[in-house]
Order: sequence, then structure tokens, then C-alpha cells
Amino acid sequence: MGEELYELPKGWVWVKFEQLVQEFQNGLSKRKGLQGNPTHVLRLANIVNGKITPNEPRDILLTDEELEKYLLKVNELICIRVNGSDNLVGRVVIFNEKEPWAFCDHFIKISLIAGLVSVSYISYLFNTKIIRNYISLNKVSSAGQNTVSQTTISAVPIPLPPLAEQHRIVTKIEELFTQLDAGVELLKKVKAKLKRYRQAVLKAAVEGNLTKEWREANQGELEPASVLLERIFKQRREKWEAEQLAKMKAQGKTPKDDSWKLKYKEPVAPDTSDLSELPDGWIWGTIAQVAECLDYMREPVSKDERAKRIGNVPYYGANGLVGYIDEYIFDEPLVLVVEDETFIGRQIPFSYKITGKSWVNNHAHVLRATQAVDTDFLNYSLAYYPFTPLTQGTTGRRKLTQIALISAPYRLPPLEEQKYIVEEVERHLSVIDKLEKTIDTNIKRAERLRQTILKQAFEGKLVPQDPNDEPAEKLLERIKAEKANREADKKPKRQSTIKSKQPRKSKTTATQLELKLDD
Repeated sequence: MGEELYELPKGWVWVKFEQLVQEFQNGLSKRKGLQGNPTHVLRLANIVNGKITPNEPRDILLTDEELEKYLLKVNELICIRVNGSDNLVGRVVIFNEKEPWAFCDHFIKISLIAGLVSVSYISYLFNTKIIRNYISLNKVSSAGQNTVSQTTISAVPIPLPPLAEQHRIVTKIEELFTQLDAGVELLKKVKAKLKRYRQAVLKAAVEGNLTKEWREANQGELEPASVLLERIFKQRREKWEAEQLAKMKAQGKTPKDDSWKLKYKEPVAPDTSDLSELPDGWIWGTIAQVAECLDYMREPVSKDERAKRIGNVPYYGANGLVGYIDEYIFDEPLVLVVEDETFIGRQIPFSYKITGKSWVNNHAHVLRATQAVDTDFLNYSLAYYPFTPLTQGTTGRRKLTQIALISAPYRLPPLEEQKYIVEEVERHLSVIDKLEKTIDTNIKRAERLRQTILKQAFEGKLVPQDPNDEPAEKLLERIKAEKANREADKKPKRQSTIKSKQPRKSKTTATQLELKLDD
């Protein structure tokens, strides 16, 4: 089994896994049945976090013979034979379901010698690094799938302690893991609360509650958002008129009157009849009034095309950064708004800010802030904003259209207050970020501690040895004897070859037959 195996305590012994196993069996390859017994069939989807989850079981019709062969029994081990993840292939779970289940050919069923080997001991052992490394080195990869064979699993090196010590080890592991699980669960609950607090901070920011005291202290000194917006509208119109005059001049045209100015379209104002009251100095507008939508400039790039144009320019989409290319279409601070329902309602920002050279695909709307709104404030406010309505997309998922985005009502504070809101939001979020990083670090530390517990357990350092325990060598002899007895019981009994004596029949030749016929 190799020189890399560590020295075991007195009374332990290294064995090949096959020495402890009564039977290995691959699963059912059948996917449909025309007649038979409707039976749950265990699939990879039913293995979650090392346990069997009977949610949404898939039934198949199995014959009586198939049931007898593939039906799982309580305390049998199921080994993941094939999986796309290198981290999952070769892992084992214990079957303890009350309902009858068969298993598909993604698994290998392992029947241990009942009463002589602890199923839980073997299950925990297969999660250790030494076993994981052995399986990883001996697996086969094909078409994106990792596979282990019965031969590989049979040869897995097993540190075998006395049976009584196996049970003590399992008891101690479960005791320590229960404490770890409780700690990790508490950390996850705190993290969930932090996510809710993050949303509460953004909500308070866009509703004006975060800066209430600051606003009261600076009352009368801030330019109202309505005045700011009017000035921006005037500047926007003047810019458009200058651009139109320049175009006409380039074409050699001179306007006869001002009728051409009627082509200018002001951004549509929101219907405020059903909108809530705002703090002093704030105003209801629309996103179209405070930002320019640049969706017409974005362009999707396929994965194959992106591979040809690989470079160092970030390429963004609904998931954020999705790759790099060698050119760019944007070179400024922008706010991207996720448009796909897949991400709506999830605990991630609904929008995110990008800076510098970049490319954006068609899964995110692109907004450029005007002088009426701070880019960071625009981003934080949209991260909280619950956009409605959504329209049905071609893929069956609803989408946030450009029209729905730019016409959505938008709370606009004075510009100075926007900047102060950004400072306060970032101050609060920086604290949240630090706490989340601390939680993530402790969760990872708990996982490392879990591996440390397993390492100590299977090196014989987790529980004390008892000199009165039956040594593993004698246990192994009993296992061999029990395996031999069970194999003998499986063999069909030979029928007796002794036949009862009967009178010997004479043979009639063809010639004799002819003579009798002649008579």
C-alpha cells in the first residue's frame, strides 16, 4: 500500500479496504421501466453535504429481480462512483432511509461485514485527506467526469483499530463535530443578520433616515434637488441644441426658425400621486432624468470569441466580472444594473459600479450618472431599489427592460447630501464587510479543525487506547472467517450424483426393428 503510510498505534493494522468488505456492487443503469414496482432511485442530486436528501425523488419501475439486486439496506455504504467534481467522486454516505430505495450506476454499493466493522468509522475515514488524495491519484477523468472503479476503492488503505476503539473514535468525532456544527450554524445566522443589516443601511440611505440629523444641522444651506434638476435639464437642452446646430452647419444648412427645437424630448417625469412623502429638499424624479442609459453601446461577446480576444480589459455581465478581452467600449465610472430575474431578490447588489476601461454584455443595463447625481449614490440607491414590473423573457425568466428601468421613480436628494450619504453608507458597510470576513475566516477555520479532528482520530490520537481491546489482527482474522462463511452460504448446494439402480433397458438396433416389422 506504499511507504507513505504513517505508523499506527499498537493494536492497529493497515489493511486494504476489500478485506473489510463483503460485497461491492455497481448501480442500476436502467433509466425507464415499462412494468414492475415503482421505486425511488438514488441519484447524485440526492446527495447534499455528505447526506442523503429524499427531496424530489425520482421513481422507476423495477422488476422483482432488480429490486432484490439493487435495493439498498440500512447501514450500507454508498460510494460516489462518477461525478464532475474531483472533490465529490469517491466520497461515501451511509444509507439510513426508512423507505425503500434502489441506486443508479453513479454509485457503488459497499456492504461491510456487519458487526465487525463500524460503518460510521469507515464513512468518516473516507473524508480524510489521506483517503481523498489516494482516490484523486487513482481516479480516471473522461469527458469532464471523474470516475473511480471498484478496483480503486478495493485497494484504499485503511487504518484498522480494535472494534471497541472504532466505536469510541466515532463517538468522540460526533461529539466534537456537533460542537463545531453548532458554532458554524451560529456564524451563518450572524452572517444572515449582517446581510439584512446591509439592506437596512441602504434602505435608510435612500429614504433619508440615515442623514436625518445631518440634514437638520445643515438646513437652509443645501441647494434643493428640484433646483439642481432644473439646472441640469437646462444644461442638457443647451448641449443638445449646440450639437444639432453643429450638425446642420456641417451639412451647410441654416435653420429658418426655432421649430427644430421642438424635436427635443425632455425625460418623462414620474407620476407622484401614489408615491411617499420625501424629506425636505428631496424630489421624486426618474432614472432617465438623472442618468443616461448607454445600452446601445454594449455588445455581447461569445465565449469562443472572447477566447480569441483575450487581454486585460474586464468584461462584465449579470454575474459581475465574466472574463477579459483585448479592447474596450467604456472608459469611465458607470453603474451596471442586473436585468435577469435569476439575480433579482438574491442577497447580492442589484447594481454594481465599474471604473476604467471595460466591456459590458447584454445582461446588464449601463447607466452614466449626470451632474444631478453622484455615481456612488446612484449605485447604492439602485442596489436597494425593488424594481417592478418585470416582463417575461424568451428564456422563461422575467427581465427588467430598459423602459422599466429608466421610467422607474427615483428619490433624488440634494447633491451635497448625496455625497454625505455615500460616506455614511461606506462607513457602515466597511464594518459589515470586516465582520463578514471574520465570520468567513472562522467558518474556514472550523473546516480545518474538522480535518484536524479526523487526522488525529485515524492516527490513534483522538481517544486513548485500551490494552484490553481485542487487537485488530485478531479482529481481521474473525472478519476473514466471517467472509468465508458468508461466501459459503451463498454457493448453491451440490446435488447428489448417486442414482438409484433401475433395470437395464436393452438397446434395439435398426436391423432388429426391421425384423420385427417383417414379422
